[in-house]
Amino acid sequence: MKRLLSYIVPLLLTLSCAGGISVKDFGARGDGATLDTEAVQAAIDRAAEKGGGVVSVPAGTYLCGSIWLRSNVELHLEEGAVIKGSPDINDYCGADCCPQNEAEIGFGDYISGGHLILGVGVENVKLSGPGKIDGNSDAFLLDEEGRRYAKKSLIPARPGQMVWFVDSRNIVMKDIELADSPYWSCFILNCNNVTVDGCYVHTRRKDYHTFNGDGIDIDRSTNVKITGCRVDTSDDSITLRASCARLLENPQDCARVIVENCELSSSCNAIRVGVGEGHIHDAVLSNLTISDTNIAFSVVGAYSKDECGPDIDNILFKDIQVEAHELLRIHHMRSASCNIRDITFENISGTAPNLCRLWAREAAPFGNIVFRNVDVPAEFERINADVVVEGGLLTEKVLSPEELELRRSYIEEEKKLLY
Repeated sequence: MKRLLSYIVPLLLTLSCAGGISVKDFGARGDGATLDTEAVQAAIDRAAEKGGGVVSVPAGTYLCGSIWLRSNVELHLEEGAVIKGSPDINDYCGADCCPQNEAEIGFGDYISGGHLILGVGVENVKLSGPGKIDGNSDAFLLDEEGRRYAKKSLIPARPGQMVWFVDSRNIVMKDIELADSPYWSCFILNCNNVTVDGCYVHTRRKDYHTFNGDGIDIDRSTNVKITGCRVDTSDDSITLRASCARLLENPQDCARVIVENCELSSSCNAIRVGVGEGHIHDAVLSNLTISDTNIAFSVVGAYSKDECGPDIDNILFKDIQVEAHELLRIHHMRSASCNIRDITFENISGTAPNLCRLWAREAAPFGNIVFRNVDVPAEFERINADVVVEGGLLTEKVLSPEELELRRSYIEEEKKLLY
């Protein structure tokens, strides 16, 4: 794992600017009522035409539909600046805006394929604060009387991932707030050399629950570093994935990922590794604080029968303080045979009283799952899993023959019971 640090390529943390450009120069009002999409886009496009530079967003609330980022351009939101998503779904790009995009209307997650901020096939791009990008989730997740829709299939329309980078490289997000996305907050798909530093990412979870309200989703991307962030979400705070079949460039592994010095909190999983059909490997997640969370660590093959599940290996969770209902789950779920091995949990402490489960299919047993100094007073049960325990308070629950057979039947018959 130590060699992982040497893979991270130094990233472009600043962009040269021959005279800054303000969105105000292009007619942006920032009054929270006027639609400022065209003005903000015109400022970004002018900077790109000049070869790059910084586009500044002064204090104010700029109501916008989809904004396209351009190569060699930094979009800088000053203190008090808010880019707020339009409440009108027609102000967002459609699912056909680029070949990599997709929608799930009438099934699945019920998203339109619209995005608030897009970086498609770009390079040397920076999105910086201290301002805020606000997805305006109230406009999409509450009905006309201000009540939360009982289930996501009842939502008339909502955009997809709020900030979306795909097939891009040399991307920096720094000191910016991503607030109240109506779906995933930030999706990094098939990108290379990405830094997310000092950002605050949050979706609604207390006053109402944001369906699929993820924080930062890393999918088929390499050389990614997330550091010094606070992520508080209704769904997964941080995910490592190997999914998506709509990519134009050759799909990469999800590999060489560092997540460090972050505070995570989730109504679902603080960290989820899995889903898709590729390969997730070589990741270090360290010096984290996880609090007010359902499950701290989830490693899963596939939620859907449509996925074969990714191979997952060489993942290190280290030096982490946990306060959760459940420490971890490692399971194939609906994947028939993906390989999960060489997962290490080291120097983990805190509280997570509920039973942990390591459930593998007989055709693909888990290999070399290591618990080293896991000082969490809880039990785990394992089915078809090679587990090593070295010190700590985490202990194995010994299953009776009847319990063992029952668990195996759940796993092989793809039942969700107890998952």
